[in-house]
Amino acid sequence: MQGLDLSSNWNSIMDKAELLVIDDEAEMLVSYKKILAREGYQVQTFQEAERALARLSKSHAFSLAICDLKMPGMDGMAFLSAVKERHPYLPVIMVTGYGALETAFEAVKGGAFDFIEKPFSSKKLLHSIDKALLEIVPPQTNGDGSNEFDGMVGQHPEMLRVFELILRISYGNANVLITGESGVGKELVARSIHKHSLRRNRPLIPINCGALPNDLFESELFGYERGAFTGAFQSKPGLVELANGGTLFLDEICEMSQGMQVKLLRMLEERMIRRVGGKKEIPVDVRIVTATNRNVAELLESGMLREDFYYRINTIEVHIPPLQDRVEDVPLLARHFLRTFNLKHDRGIKDFDAAALQAMARYSWPGNVRELQNVIERTYYLANPPSIRYGDLPTYLTSHEGSVDEQASWKELPYREAKDQAIEAFEREYLTYHLAKSGRNISQAASECGVDRRTLHRLINRYHLHEEE
Repeated sequence: MQGLDLSSNWNSIMDKAELLVIDDEAEMLVSYKKILAREGYQVQTFQEAERALARLSKSHAFSLAICDLKMPGMDGMAFLSAVKERHPYLPVIMVTGYGALETAFEAVKGGAFDFIEKPFSSKKLLHSIDKALLEIVPPQTNGDGSNEFDGMVGQHPEMLRVFELILRISYGNANVLITGESGVGKELVARSIHKHSLRRNRPLIPINCGALPNDLFESELFGYERGAFTGAFQSKPGLVELANGGTLFLDEICEMSQGMQVKLLRMLEERMIRRVGGKKEIPVDVRIVTATNRNVAELLESGMLREDFYYRINTIEVHIPPLQDRVEDVPLLARHFLRTFNLKHDRGIKDFDAAALQAMARYSWPGNVRELQNVIERTYYLANPPSIRYGDLPTYLTSHEGSVDEQASWKELPYREAKDQAIEAFEREYLTYHLAKSGRNISQAASECGVDRRTLHRLINRYHLHEEE
């Protein structure tokens, strides 16, 4: 199978690009619209830069701005300066009249992507736009047959669709919700979206919503002013301010309290924040990417997730399938991790034997890609070169695989002994599944199993499952 071909998606990606055009001459705006609409671009036009700037502050869907240099009121240079301050990710093409080249050069120094001189041909205008948009999604093939994309690996059709969707949505500024089980690689998707966006030269700030206590969440997110609370000896910007111009990645978004959902919703709607203890509002320009491993429908029904907040963060959803639904990706991922460890340590482990690959393909991987990576790392250090063998795998991957002969031998045992063996095999596999699913979080695993922590610890010790960490 060939790698992902970005050029095949170029036309469909650019069909959705929305351009902002400012010129004080109405006839010029009509010409712009005709030229750009023919090429499939969506266009919004303004005769006043002030109105265009206000529109830009309310809608972050624009991929590029085209602005005339000489205009009454706010001129092109003032517009460019405001854009670079408030929306630093957005490329601006300046249009100049004859004899204003010196000013045009100053505009480029001030951050303009390019300038074109009036009168210009449609070909020259489109060439300049293409150059700017190519900075977002370069139309080239990353394919060498490796099925790898920004650190993610997969040949299953659902994963290829995820890779394609990332490219389709990265160039814009729509909020994105990434869903999928724990360990499938949601943060990798978030980082890939940022990498392919116009904001890639600005920060990507990740926040684990489940790891921040409610009483600290607001001050961490929005910052605080000196004296806002005990211990606030100096003002501190929040993570939203640090992400300004870039991307804010909110992982485990469904762990956020309803009160914080309301405050974040206000920020999403008004693009303004107020520090804890502060009086003035601070404009911010961030793209919001969120992720959850929870059942969103259940949370909406229970009221734990506000509908207005959900619909605001879920402009576009990217769902990552669990590893057990794409077993053909297991050997690819295993070899990918093996190559990674070899680059770091080069122990001479070149591959897996066939039995090891078959055992990994048959396992359900409740901890998904993260669990597989941990297994490969463990076996890499314990195996003897030149390969990882079936016997090198953790016992919980192989204990449930008893051969037909082994299963048949149970029937020859006395009833009580056969029953004990069957219960032991069940308990070992059951506990291994829930430990992997919870990321070996004992409290979470105990809750899912319906037992207390002490009972779970006793069973872990009985079956030596702590050795499989």
